[in-house]
Amino acid sequence: MTDVDLAPFARTSAVLAGLQPPHSHTLEAWVSRQVSHDTDPRQVPLAALQSMGTHPIVYLAERTISGVMRRPDLYYVRHPDKRIVKETEEWLWPILPAVLSAAARAYAYGSVPVIFNWGREDLRIEVPRDDGSVRGRPLKGHTHYVSAHEVSPAEATIVARDDVLRAVRIGKRSYRANRAHVFRWDPEFGSWIGQGARRRAWRDYCKSLIVDLLQAQYLERSVDSPRVAWAPGGTQKVNGAEVPNSRYVNQLLATLRGSGSVTFPSTRDNNGNRRYELDVLNLPDRKDVWHQALNRHDGGILKAYLVPPSLAGVEDLAAAGARVLDGMLREFIQDLAQFASDNLTELVAIVHSANHDPSRVPPPEILAFEVPAAIRKLYLEVLRLVSASGREEAPADWVDVPALLDQLGVPLRTAPLQREGKARGAGPGRPRDMTGERQERRESARTPAGEDATGAEEEGEAA
Repeated sequence: MTDVDLAPFARTSAVLAGLQPPHSHTLEAWVSRQVSHDTDPRQVPLAALQSMGTHPIVYLAERTISGVMRRPDLYYVRHPDKRIVKETEEWLWPILPAVLSAAARAYAYGSVPVIFNWGREDLRIEVPRDDGSVRGRPLKGHTHYVSAHEVSPAEATIVARDDVLRAVRIGKRSYRANRAHVFRWDPEFGSWIGQGARRRAWRDYCKSLIVDLLQAQYLERSVDSPRVAWAPGGTQKVNGAEVPNSRYVNQLLATLRGSGSVTFPSTRDNNGNRRYELDVLNLPDRKDVWHQALNRHDGGILKAYLVPPSLAGVEDLAAAGARVLDGMLREFIQDLAQFASDNLTELVAIVHSANHDPSRVPPPEILAFEVPAAIRKLYLEVLRLVSASGREEAPADWVDVPALLDQLGVPLRTAPLQREGKARGAGPGRPRDMTGERQERRESARTPAGEDATGAEEEGEAA
């Protein structure tokens, strides 16, 4: 057994100045400059990545993909000795949600440090017997992790040697590797900074912000159309000064606000035309262009999170074979669960060595069950809709809930309505009442063809 540090975790004060309003305005200006050229997502500061979490599409994508690996019931302990299995479950299961949350965050940010608190306490486990009964067994003074603390990557300094974590330094405090862990998603060349999904979605996120800002400016200008005025040559005397007629008219029009009005002299030339005239420019309606641009960038954010690397080059997922898609998708989702289980196995081995001799009793493994087919089927349908949908619709309109329920085998009481834009017959009208005799009374109260509301025959149709 190895010695452990039982001192509690002490979090240093976090610097949040980078997210305050003055700095956020600076960040917005910086984003505007970066969009003008090809930005390297690897150079994006952490504060900018954190600000992405307020974007609804980013949040939706993260919760969708991370929900797979956050499920505690997806993991189990494997070891030939049932006592070791129960012992591991007893201390791991209480902190498992916090650890899985850090693993899911690593998929978004690339790397997330976690500091664990050691504890020594008595445990009592129930070991199943071969005959089906259970036997209680106390574990006196068991040493294990009692809590997990996720740390911002900006607060931590990694101390590594030969690609092996030695310690994590936070402020003036250093935590050894037996109580510190770094979740890294798909690191390159031994780097401790993984490839986060937020960095992959950075370009589309920036463009979405800029397009949204330009759309707001367009809408502001579209409600106040430009005006064109005609004025005769000559001058007007305004406040004792001679002002050209064209400038005078411009001054009058510039003062118009809301429902303001302006009056011109009712004078005409020799041909009977008005000498003063005002017209409004009819600009083409471009709102659909802005909506399509926003939807395209929102779709790019979703693809950065939800589309597996093996399908990144497939433009139309709906045209691909179902078996091919399901196989690639199963591998991608299973990789997420495998990523979490591999890191959990490393943590379990550290705790196991504090209570047992690893040379005599090997440490247990944490494995992940296969992701349920229903989740894969739902996920696959979302991918197909994201890929096959035209960008004229918003992402919220891509998901057809009745179609998804039909894919999952959930029965519907009525047939799903057709989507807008497709050929359809008459509206569904009021649903039939199948619970009583009201429907029969409603049918009998209908006015027969050829009668008016009083039951009398209409003119021209008398017998």
